[in-house]
Amino acid sequence: MFLRILCLIALVSFASCKSADNEGKNVVTTEVDKTDNDILHLESPDGTYTNLAALLEEHKGKVVYVDYWASWCKPCRVMMPASAKLKERYKGKDVVFLYISIDTKRNAWEKANQEEGFTEHSYIATNYPKAKIFQLRNVSSIPRYMLYDKNGRMIDDNAMRPVQPNLITAIDGLLSL
Repeated sequence: MFLRILCLIALVSFASCKSADNEGKNVVTTEVDKTDNDILHLESPDGTYTNLAALLEEHKGKVVYVDYWASWCKPCRVMMPASAKLKERYKGKDVVFLYISIDTKRNAWEKANQEEGFTEHSYIATNYPKAKIFQLRNVSSIPRYMLYDKNGRMIDDNAMRPVQPNLITAIDGLLSL
């Protein structure tokens, strides 16, 4: 129990410590307990670490649409052009699109990441399927989408796909709140 509390304190300290040079950015770290499956651990293509809770906190004030996908998932890849159009529709508005891959082979994810043209907000889940969110939300198939409000609260753990017109209505509704 003491070790768990110590790890939690370390995580909170890490998440709240920002220097002027790293303002708003994630940093590479080896001090984070990446075995804690209460947290969804994420890495970006450049190897920087973050987690889902930190990203939701970072994007407070914005609607967040999370796309769980993998390089080998054909239905996931088929949705990417519609997702790109949706992302373009909300460019400059308070909406963030996060792409979280459940790939187990980092090189396959990196290649697919490049093919899809992701330049930001793309991560690989390093503790799939053990992370609590995958267990609690029964994420057993992809593509899977989750929608969060401007306060970082999950609104829909099985949100509509990017091709579904009602998704625009849902996002617009959250933006108007």
